[in-house]
Amino acid sequence: MHPMRLRLGVFALLACAFVVAGAAAGAADPAQAVFRVTLSGTLTKEWTFTRAETAGDCTETTRAVGKWQVRLATRRPTRVRAVAVGRRIRFVGAKLGAIAGSGRRSGTMTLSASGGPSCERTSRSVRCGAERRAFRGGSTSLANPRRGVLRLAPLGGARSIRSFSSKCPEEPGDIRAIRTDLPLASGPLSADDVLARNVPRFFVTGDSEQETTIEGDDVDGRVTERVRWTVTFTRLAH
Repeated sequence: MHPMRLRLGVFALLACAFVVAGAAAGAADPAQAVFRVTLSGTLTKEWTFTRAETAGDCTETTRAVGKWQVRLATRRPTRVRAVAVGRRIRFVGAKLGAIAGSGRRSGTMTLSASGGPSCERTSRSVRCGAERRAFRGGSTSLANPRRGVLRLAPLGGARSIRSFSSKCPEEPGDIRAIRTDLPLASGPLSADDVLARNVPRFFVTGDSEQETTIEGDDVDGRVTERVRWTVTFTRLAH
């Protein structure tokens, strides 16, 4: 049986919009505003799995625990125009570029064998050396897909942080295919804050967690993904 994924759910751990100075806005005037926008964030993927393989009267078992984490931030702000469209916001120049960051992958593996009389019982644990990757020139973009929600596009220009080659810790295909990315988290977006002249700065934070189980004839595993990001809007005269 091919391994089956079972998504256990996405949990919004924290989603907040924080206004710095100024009172909350009332009327949506003006109908557009210009900002310097910056982003910082952390992507984390942790996995465990157990695989049992039988050879003769010996059962060989592999157990692994792995962690992949990326920290990222914009190296310079992006000028973005926000335009009111009904109760939603359309972002002009919504692509945030100049994103840089670093990724780290580490974990442990335990290999054991047990079974009948002719099977040599063994058990060996290995601490995997940490691998690191860095990137520059990454990008994402802002969107307000529905009222009150800020969402980011998948991280582009950062292939190096997806290309760890070490087999320690091992990452079976179904687990490797789970690509933790920025859209997993979303945050609240107030059109009133966006359009209010007396709100010079505010930030939006998205923080979410998701668990996925992998079930199969010989492989069982679990993947936990956590995504947290903060987008800061600083108002400009226009």
